[in-house]
Amino acid sequence: MLSGIVDSLKEFLMKKDFYENVREHALAHAHTQDTWRTRFILARTAVFPLMLVALLHGYDCGSVEELMLGGFLLLLFAVLVLRHRRLERRRIFTQAYLGVVGEHLARFCGEWKKSPVDGGAYLREKCPPDRDLHIFGGASLYQYLCAAHTRMGRDRLAAALSATPQDLARIRRRQAAVAELLAHPLLALELEARGALLPDAHDTRALAKELAQPLKGSLKLISCIGIVLANACVWSFFWAVFFDGSWPIPIALFTFNLTMAMAFFPRTQRELAPLGRMARALRLYGRIFRALERAPLRSSAFHAILAPLFAPVRATIGLGRLTILADCAAMRRNFFFFILANGILLWDFHCMAYFSHWRKGYGAAAAGWLKVWAEMEVLLSLARVGHTREVHTFPRFAEEGAPQLMAEDATLLLLTEETATPNDAQLTAGTLVITGSNMSGKTTYMRCLGSNAVLAYAGAPVCARSFTLTPMAIYTSIQISDDLAGGISTFYAELLRIKKMMVYSKRGKPMLILIDEIFRGTNSADRIVGAREAIRRLTLPHAITVVTTHDFELCDLGREGIPVTNAHFEEHYEGDKILFDFKMRAGRCHTTNAQYLLRMAGIMGEERG
Repeated sequence: MLSGIVDSLKEFLMKKDFYENVREHALAHAHTQDTWRTRFILARTAVFPLMLVALLHGYDCGSVEELMLGGFLLLLFAVLVLRHRRLERRRIFTQAYLGVVGEHLARFCGEWKKSPVDGGAYLREKCPPDRDLHIFGGASLYQYLCAAHTRMGRDRLAAALSATPQDLARIRRRQAAVAELLAHPLLALELEARGALLPDAHDTRALAKELAQPLKGSLKLISCIGIVLANACVWSFFWAVFFDGSWPIPIALFTFNLTMAMAFFPRTQRELAPLGRMARALRLYGRIFRALERAPLRSSAFHAILAPLFAPVRATIGLGRLTILADCAAMRRNFFFFILANGILLWDFHCMAYFSHWRKGYGAAAAGWLKVWAEMEVLLSLARVGHTREVHTFPRFAEEGAPQLMAEDATLLLLTEETATPNDAQLTAGTLVITGSNMSGKTTYMRCLGSNAVLAYAGAPVCARSFTLTPMAIYTSIQISDDLAGGISTFYAELLRIKKMMVYSKRGKPMLILIDEIFRGTNSADRIVGAREAIRRLTLPHAITVVTTHDFELCDLGREGIPVTNAHFEEHYEGDKILFDFKMRAGRCHTTNAQYLLRMAGIMGEERG
């Protein structure tokens, strides 16, 4: 057994070492980029004054050689500026990449619980598994998994972790897509890093809706006015400069164009406002879609997911054109450019006309592009299980026969792999009563089964060597609290949950029922009577029921003809220490540790001989 633990630990360290090696490589790359950044800054600082000196001195002295040198230095300065900007973009991406690698490493040591994105907003009061299985909130499945930065991606991830069986065909498509991502861990890191550059909780749905709506008014009229007046002004200036034409005509046309631009300015501002809000995001989405286009994702599952990026119109082409338009619209914020560009070219009219033309050609497809990335964020999130757990597998769904849940070496995702104790499960229709001492692992075992079922329904790998289950509705009664405002005690709150289980059971649909410390909120006599009746009613041919209890009387229900089996967790003592191995064993428990814990806490005195 010890050798198996050592081998498992070595495998665990191998996966952790992979991300540490990736981080070291990225840090070295970042150091190189910082070195080049310093060189570019020094070069620009040196070239710019030399360029000014050469141009000014050459102009004063009439030296053609110095003017040519100044022109060369001007060109060199422009190249340095462009290279520096490109390097800055790469530096920003490298920092995001390092952040993503750090998030993966945090999964190995428990630091992921500090992430501010915990999905607490998705907690549903009428859905007990959300809290009982730690699906949302602090130290939750959502917090562990979430790699999404858009609002739509986070909403989709929350919907995937709904604790209810979904369309099996969709689940299997997600499994296939996640499996392909697991085969390309560096690609997954790159895509996550590109997504991390987006504004946090970026809401793309309003943007997509806005892009799909055509501009009001006549596109042809706006376009024609802009073309006619711009051409008239340009040619009049050309005629005045090169053919000694009359200057009042181009000046009048310039004034008229500028007046038109000012008259339409409120509408132009309103129509072009989306471009100003999304200019940066457009560039980021363009880079994301280019990365997806060249990604080696060739499975049929990804072919269906990425299809909207290629048809009916290509996303990278559409976003490229819209990015250029956004840059053109941004130039209007410069006062002098606004005056010259609108006076000569009616710049605002052309921007508005082209934006309307883009919306007609690409606007309807934009929503599909953004949904592709939202689904990719879900897949990247689900893939984190396989990227950070050495022992994982894709579950198999049993669609026929009685309900079943079979697992080998299943662990809880929320525990680090080196501290989690694997356990098996061979559950079929009927009830499993688990007994054991406090802190021995009963509740963790139930959460392990339930949370892995949630992961399975989402399309993610599960933390086990093998995992087979029937799609079942999950009902839980684990983490119960009273409601003082509503006048509901802990005991009554548990009664309401068990009543819901009984109501749903009448539908005859498969169920997974998890009840921890059944009826803990009442006296022992009533608890045993109530628990016996509840177990009797919830032991059904279409339900797997798991109940933990300290009442050994419930272990004897099998003698009454109820299909109940027993399992237990146990502990052992070394000196004044109580130790657990957290392994489940068949049969009922024969020991308790409550009095020992009371003595350890100083509440109960030592027994006297």
